[in-house]
Amino acid sequence: MNLVISFKNVDTSDSLKSFIEDKSQTLKKYFDGKISANWTISTEKQNRIAHCRIKGNGMDYFGEGVTEDFKASVDVALDKIETQIRKHKEVVKNHLHRNGKKE
Repeated sequence: MNLVISFKNVDTSDSLKSFIEDKSQTLKKYFDGKISANWTISTEKQNRIAHCRIKGNGMDYFGEGVTEDFKASVDVALDKIETQIRKHKEVVKNHLHRNGKKE
């Protein structure tokens, strides 16, 4: 897994980096082969923003979390990405089953 974490208008934090690394590892179960994850952590007024872009298996997913806590923002972004992945897998699964049936 190729993981890039960048901070904008925020001091870097080793604990936040390790938290993001641990959480990003959970996405490995959805992909075969190489995965590229780009995280951007920033602040805007009182909000803590986490942007995540995942590329793998020829697919591109994006999630954004905006809360008052960085860790909660990371969780929200990952939940959005997991929802997109599940939806895509469901569409592919239904498409394959529909075309496999003889009428």
